[in-house]
Amino acid sequence: MAGISTAGVEFSQSLMRYAEVEQNDGRHRLVRLGSCEFGFDATHAFFERGTVQFQDAIRDAMADIFRDTTASRFSVVIPSTRQTRFASMIPADADAALSTALVGYDADLFTEGREGGDVFPVQLAPQAGAHIERYAVSHVDASVSGSLSVLQPVFPDTRVDMLPSMSAALIAYRAIVSRTPTTEHPRLLIGVVDDGFEVMLLRGSALLSQEFVQVDAAATLAYRSLLCCHRSGFTWEEIDRVLLYGLLSPVRVSDALEEAFGPCVERINPGVVVGLEEDHFGDDYPIASFLPVVGAALHR
Repeated sequence: MAGISTAGVEFSQSLMRYAEVEQNDGRHRLVRLGSCEFGFDATHAFFERGTVQFQDAIRDAMADIFRDTTASRFSVVIPSTRQTRFASMIPADADAALSTALVGYDADLFTEGREGGDVFPVQLAPQAGAHIERYAVSHVDASVSGSLSVLQPVFPDTRVDMLPSMSAALIAYRAIVSRTPTTEHPRLLIGVVDDGFEVMLLRGSALLSQEFVQVDAAATLAYRSLLCCHRSGFTWEEIDRVLLYGLLSPVRVSDALEEAFGPCVERINPGVVVGLEEDHFGDDYPIASFLPVVGAALHR
């Protein structure tokens, strides 16, 4: 019996990355994976709804790449620069209605009352003895949500939705962890993305903290990563791995992180989720940049 096919799309400067995955009884088969480069800023053209010419070019590329697709859903990765992020604390005994109301109140506060938009809460690991539940929340403005209409003419009968970048990366990371030996040591997952760095601290598949860092110096990124660990009670020596995804990491970023955490810095390979081991790709292939888009394709 054929599985369910779902797809993810991500815009990064002039690039559009894409992935389509067929899911069947817990197994994943890669249908397509790649990128398309435009001669213009595709991120701006898509999210700012630029000129008709540029939007048409994006639609034509999508129609060509996915011309024979059977995907039942497309998830578009939303860059961290186009989100408002905050933390919400909810009493552990709160019911669904109260939890929704409290997150909504925080969203209204942090977005200065902007109407509309979408809220994406991700639960953080519980703290020992605490009687609250912690959530890392991303709010996406209605103007960003409206950008999805660019793709609707290409897929009129298909659901097109969105997913924050860190949430997408986390889905793919958890799929990788489920296929590898478990460890209780904390790990850092760091995304080298447009205009900043996504920093997540995890233990196993549990998310301890996440933040988007906009810094100019690699040394400052290393400092902020150490601070992230310190806030959760970990020293640099306790970090098992520092896993990089996103753009091909500049050498200075890897060097700065190795100075802070030792020789445990490596690029993550989302290909293992669909049975593609590391040696399937050449050394220069930027497979680590596809972590969020693979996660978006796995999103159900």
